[in-house]
Amino acid sequence: MNKKITAALLCVALCLCALSAQALTVTGRETETLERIWAANKFFARMEALTGIAVEPAGVTQEEEYAEMLDQMMKGDVRTDVLFKADLSREQETALLESGAIIDLSAMIDAHMPNLSALLAKHPEWRDVITLEDGRIATLPLLNEKERQACLWINSAWLEKLGMAMPANLAQLTDALLAMQDGDLNGNGKADEIGAELIGVYEMRWLLPYFGVVADDYHLARGADGQIVFAPELPVYREFVALLKDWHDRGVLADDAFTRVHASVLLNAGDEEQPVTSGMLLAVTPYTQMNPKAVTDYEPLLLAGPDGVTRWRDLLGGVWTGCFAVTSRCEDPAQALRWVDALYAEEGAILGYAGVEGEDYTVSDAGAWTFNVEGNSDINALRSEVFMYTGTAMPGIYPADFIHRVDSELDRHVFEASEKARAVSERVTQAYCLSAKDQARANELVAEIGRIVDEGIARFATGEIELSDENYDAWLAQLKEAGSEELTTLFKGK
Repeated sequence: MNKKITAALLCVALCLCALSAQALTVTGRETETLERIWAANKFFARMEALTGIAVEPAGVTQEEEYAEMLDQMMKGDVRTDVLFKADLSREQETALLESGAIIDLSAMIDAHMPNLSALLAKHPEWRDVITLEDGRIATLPLLNEKERQACLWINSAWLEKLGMAMPANLAQLTDALLAMQDGDLNGNGKADEIGAELIGVYEMRWLLPYFGVVADDYHLARGADGQIVFAPELPVYREFVALLKDWHDRGVLADDAFTRVHASVLLNAGDEEQPVTSGMLLAVTPYTQMNPKAVTDYEPLLLAGPDGVTRWRDLLGGVWTGCFAVTSRCEDPAQALRWVDALYAEEGAILGYAGVEGEDYTVSDAGAWTFNVEGNSDINALRSEVFMYTGTAMPGIYPADFIHRVDSELDRHVFEASEKARAVSERVTQAYCLSAKDQARANELVAEIGRIVDEGIARFATGEIELSDENYDAWLAQLKEAGSEELTTLFKGK
């Protein structure tokens, strides 16, 4: 009996402490296109039930307002305890840390965040990414062990109609795409089929692995000796440009492929009456660009390079930095870290990605789950009233094992494709491998170099400039003058 009384008194004492404790003020950047009011979102109340820590949340939807808030914080006007879904660049997090607006978390993670500490111990490279060059940690990340990858998808249903096998090389791919654009394969009586629905040079550069080249957004690749090289200087890069010209001349690429944007395509995403027009496209999830009924008709196309090795580019990596920070205003940083640490375990993460079992989703006896969207609720209501993961990246882990058990043939198809791409994906340069000074210089250089690369490829491919030895050499000389050698040198040995 005495033990029961003691336990009851302890429970009362804990409840009184919880009531008397001041709630953490939580502010962040909200970019969800649907209206989401943080104070009304169920996520925060559920996190309080899970952690015993109350918060007062406020999402800032206007970019200018959020930027002004960060600016005022750097000037000493700090009015929140925590930045959640903070959306901070490395430059911003460093500036906030230097100004004293946010605090260094490096010495506190192991003491107050057992979930995150375990993940960083398993993946020491993740700790390297979130750690500044001086050893401090300004913000906490979103971590993903099974991140989705962009794929080049080919319409296998159209291949079957044409009696063609899955392409095994670039010549077969070209033949297949030419055949796709010449027939009324979607059956709508219009000549609206496009062989390669690639929009802009960025999407076209995803063809480079078929030439044995994995190049990143700095236009850097690894040479045969493993050293960093400037990709356009590789002999096969010109072959890549020549392929684009051939595809443009033969109509595999649309006439406006270099100037068109995805806005018109995205307007039709989810429209089950929209005819399928793409023979091949680039996407992380194809249903963002097309009739969802057709998604499973598309298969990922991972062709081997000239050396017989299949390579792919790692799109996202496992770490998104700048998601969570504790400010100098916070009276109990350990409490703030304990609260967010719940998101680095599956139970907490699922609250932000799917809600609560029985209320927002149902799990079958086989372990598959599906959202409860009957009655007055729908998926958009869940996005605005329950989820927090859409919009700006939230801290924590992506609960991949749970998400991949969704009862959806379409989603499972996409997940399986991502796993195939991820298995052969490579990263050219690691995130934040440069010092702050060198990174700033790299950003400055690649802004001009990237413009010259993209414009040059487009002009060669469309015939505006003849793809001759003289003109190609002049283009490389222009890139060298813009700093391609300096850019490459910055990453040497990294």
